[in-house]
Amino acid sequence: MALMFMVMLSPGQAWAELVTLDLQPGLTARAEYRPGAGDKPAVLILHGFLQTHNFPTVHNLAEGLAAAGYSVLTPTLTLGVTHRRQSLPCEAIHTHSREGNMREFDAWLRWLRARGHRRVVLVGHSLGSAELLLYLQARRPSAVAHFIALSLVDTRSDFKANGLDQLRQTMQQRAARGDRQAQRHSLSFCRNFNAVPQTFASYLAITPDSLAAAARGLPIPATFIMGGGDERLGSGWIDRLRGTGKTVIVIPNASHFLDGEHEFELIDAVLSVLKQIA
Repeated sequence: MALMFMVMLSPGQAWAELVTLDLQPGLTARAEYRPGAGDKPAVLILHGFLQTHNFPTVHNLAEGLAAAGYSVLTPTLTLGVTHRRQSLPCEAIHTHSREGNMREFDAWLRWLRARGHRRVVLVGHSLGSAELLLYLQARRPSAVAHFIALSLVDTRSDFKANGLDQLRQTMQQRAARGDRQAQRHSLSFCRNFNAVPQTFASYLAITPDSLAAAARGLPIPATFIMGGGDERLGSGWIDRLRGTGKTVIVIPNASHFLDGEHEFELIDAVLSVLKQIA
């Protein structure tokens, strides 16, 4: 059952409803929902790795889209923590997985459908966009009309290719044996990500190859919005995304977070995509 609490934001901002969604006994997810016009698709925006719906890139985009009349849902992935309100430290013991995150995506899409939203646009930032892309490849939910990825990146481990392949294989084998002993390795922006083998195995499956393949095979339209000054991207990554046949928009000089002076360019770019959805 979902519970809603209306909160008043500062002047000039849209109304947002704090939403809780019971996923299973002892695990409740939180989100903000901004209701909009019924004739527009709803937009679900997902935060990046270990963050929350209050992350500035997500929050500011949600405010901009809501001001334009769109219904916007910004969930916070629980990552195994009920009512999670804060980003998780890299050094915490992480036991969540992408498979669990996908179940939460399913639940939030059902939540939107129950409120009459038949068309949904998924938007993700950073590693959150990678998770949504692979989710769409695996689940192919019929309600999703378009996918927008912001600053799409892979797990960005510091391991060399051979070492990364070996680590992935080792973690997969340990997870298959039911090994729950946590270890520390580099993952995304975390130098010491402390996690059980199942967690590592699920996130290490996010690679440039898996993302490019998922983008090429995606049966719905997709748009990649990238920062021209993003230093977290691998060499040639934007050109590789162009090679998938999907639309790529580059905001010149924008950072990975598409913020500051580029915030309104991001909102305009997303709105231009949304206006093309019938």
